[in-house]
Amino acid sequence: MNRCGGRFSSVWLGGVSLLFQTRNVVRFAPAANGAVFLIQGVPMKKIAVAGLLTAMMAAASAQVYVGGAVGQARVNLACADYDLGCDKSDTGHKLYVGYKFNPLIAIEGAYVNFGKGTRGYTDSGYNFSESFESSGPIVAAAFRYAAHPQLNLVGRVGVSFLSTKYSGSSTYYWGNSSTTDESVKGYLGVGVEFALNKSLRITADADFTTAEVMNEKGSVRLLSVGLQYGF
Repeated sequence: MNRCGGRFSSVWLGGVSLLFQTRNVVRFAPAANGAVFLIQGVPMKKIAVAGLLTAMMAAASAQVYVGGAVGQARVNLACADYDLGCDKSDTGHKLYVGYKFNPLIAIEGAYVNFGKGTRGYTDSGYNFSESFESSGPIVAAAFRYAAHPQLNLVGRVGVSFLSTKYSGSSTYYWGNSSTTDESVKGYLGVGVEFALNKSLRITADADFTTAEVMNEKGSVRLLSVGLQYGF
């Protein structure tokens, strides 16, 4: 490659080499591992802009993925005083979208339904029952470790924004009642991903956070299996 005289410096951005003089960039020529931008008479400010665009193009190659899963949910109710009826398990589900900054780190937004738990009793014609149902969005950072070319281990940490609905009924006293409370709590998740091909993965996840309604707190969880598709 022919070039004009003078001192040259180079900067690597996203696999692209920027070669410049102290005053002007000289010419353009391709390189095997990227492209060397040498354009005669272009000021250094424009070279900086070109570098920024190059970095943005590299970021645009990061992968977006979506997924869905269904499984067993559990609402951890206090049931010591409700021996005649307490059901903490239900079917739950989640839908999510993620953005991978690189193969190891991503950010995810999810909507998770942690199912419904019930408690109550019936005695001499007197019926009393309560139910707690929790769902809402979760924002989390996801960290992946490639245990095998087809297998990723995943850890998640973030914040849940759950809406928990309480419903109660009593035969003789206060009849039917309901209320809904919002809560912001910490969230943890673990999972595994098995790649069927370049875009499609089978997932198995465990999601944990806390629900709160009427000043009563309880842990909630979802153990699920699902599919994930990367674009």
